[in-house]
Amino acid sequence: MRTSNVFLALATAIAAGRGRPVASQSLVASVDTTFNSNGVPIHFVASGPPSGEPVVLIHGFSADYMMWDSVRVALSRRYRVIAMDCRGHGTSGKPHEPSAYGIEMVNDVTRLLDHLHIQRAHIVGYSMGGSIAVKLLETHSHRLLSVTSGASVGFRPGDDQWDSVLVKRLYAGEPFSQAMIESAPAGMPAPSPGQRAMMARMDPQMDSRALGAQRLGNPGLYVDYSKLKGGHVPTLLIVGSADNPDRFADLRRTLPDAEFVVVPGARHGEVPMRPEFLTALQSFLARHDPPDLGTALRWRTIGPFRAPTSSTSAVARASSGPTSRRATACTGPTTPATPGRTLVSSRPR
Repeated sequence: MRTSNVFLALATAIAAGRGRPVASQSLVASVDTTFNSNGVPIHFVASGPPSGEPVVLIHGFSADYMMWDSVRVALSRRYRVIAMDCRGHGTSGKPHEPSAYGIEMVNDVTRLLDHLHIQRAHIVGYSMGGSIAVKLLETHSHRLLSVTSGASVGFRPGDDQWDSVLVKRLYAGEPFSQAMIESAPAGMPAPSPGQRAMMARMDPQMDSRALGAQRLGNPGLYVDYSKLKGGHVPTLLIVGSADNPDRFADLRRTLPDAEFVVVPGARHGEVPMRPEFLTALQSFLARHDPPDLGTALRWRTIGPFRAPTSSTSAVARASSGPTSRRATACTGPTTPATPGRTLVSSRPR
């Protein structure tokens, strides 16, 4: 995740008066526990029918599993939903060594699947979580029913400045709120006294050194796009129109069958809370679920079944950028999509 996106996500949270998400009163987790991932405790919650297809949710930097509450409520009516706290975050273990992050964050996901005796799962990640999802697509495609990457094209060399002021302050153990304020990019409005107080209330929930170590460990998550070519895992890429969607050009060329959804007017920190995100995700997952028991067995033995998609959706013909695809207007959860096309949601904010 770029440093500017870290600040944008936090600023959005402050503006909304959220600070830290509050668990939905309507959601009751059937499992809330930890498991040992090579010596690091990883916290996760699971809800939904045990027979449902598994969906693993991976949050963004400095967040935790509760960023997914509204999504979990909706998905758990049909799916076995597992939301984890990444190492360094939430109530999972928080190592202070950069070597404890990187590829180990991918291994945490596959170890979680092993712990739950799940062979394959839908993986949904946002921001940092999306980067982990893209790396899983490179290294463990055989464990994936599908991949959704929100606001991330994966970590690549040169994407981040590992000696940035923010990382130095975090790794030195400076309180999270102070490090964020003192490292804010030029031009970002200074927080008000009330916002500063709200940020300070987040400090006890954050381990600054662990967060700094995580960012220093991101080179271990660098993605080699050449290893993604020719894959057959259904992939959804989703980003806000105010979050530089053009940066997905290379990944879309690498994954020409991937679906690409742009949420109008949405900034980096806003997309997961927008109804268009859930609409697109539910539609995508439904179209890539095994339709019956026989097919479900095929998922677990010989690979994914590529169900045909309908072409009956309303289509708004327009150029969609670097891949010269066409743009489809996404009008609701049952609107089918053609792989490789850009979906521009038409739902109001």
